Amino acid sequence: MRSQIRHPMRNVRSAVSAVAAGIAVSVITLAGAPRSLAQGTTADADIRAAVIKQISGLDYGGRRPTVTVSGGAIMLSGTVSSLWLKEETINRALKVPGRTSVESELTIAKAESDQKLAAEVIKRISSFDRLSPVYDDITGSVKNGVVHIGGAMTDEKNLRDLVERVAKVKGVQAIDNKITLLPANRSDDQLRVAIANAIYRNPEFEQYSMVNPPIKVIVNNGYVTLTGIVRSDIEKIKAHESAASVFGIIKLDDRVRLAKDVR
Repeated sequence: MRSQIRHPMRNVRSAVSAVAAGIAVSVITLAGAPRSLAQGTTADADIRAAVIKQISGLDYGGRRPTVTVSGGAIMLSGTVSSLWLKEETINRALKVPGRTSVESELTIAKAESDQKLAAEVIKRISSFDRLSPVYDDITGSVKNGVVHIGGAMTDEKNLRDLVERVAKVKGVQAIDNKITLLPANRSDDQLRVAIANAIYRNPEFEQYSMVNPPIKVIVNNGYVTLTGIVRSDIEKIKAHESAASVFGIIKLDDRVRLAKDVR
């Protein structure tokens, strides 16, 4: 029909020629189709094999994700144990050459409860030995499997590694990271050390372990925040007075709380 629209037939001979030409075109098209389909199928199979190889080193602790490929588009599905494992699976699939896209239907197995998940997250954060006990401050909460973390840290790599540790906790569905990366400058470094020394030279703080000191000193371009929990009013007053006596502070924000006020 298409040849008739473009080339109106004027006699029987032209009609026969047109039909013959149409048949020839059809034969070429049909003959070429299986070959193209076969090539596409082979390419998809190669891409799938490459994805499986990429994720082969990941420990899923059970059934591995399902990988399907159609037209170069990679589809990942199944259930994994952690947010890190989900993201790492996707990232490794993205490294495969020849793909057109990567789509994920991966789900994360849920924790038994937010309370138990929070306890495990706290354990992971507390055991991170590169956190400064005085100059880094981490806060957080868990709701519906989503971990919300805030506070401030002095080192960018440590921050990334901390978030990765949390992402590896089984049951974490997502991370809302609001941790502030403090600027790296000499004046802030000198200020935070001077303030910490001023506070912890007080006799009131001798009984505390410096492995887990009660007061954190956060310095951001000269702006100082004190956080933590102390046992008495006198400790809170001494900490504030000691910090305020240090030269170079632009503003002091005292957020130290009393243990009796913390539920």
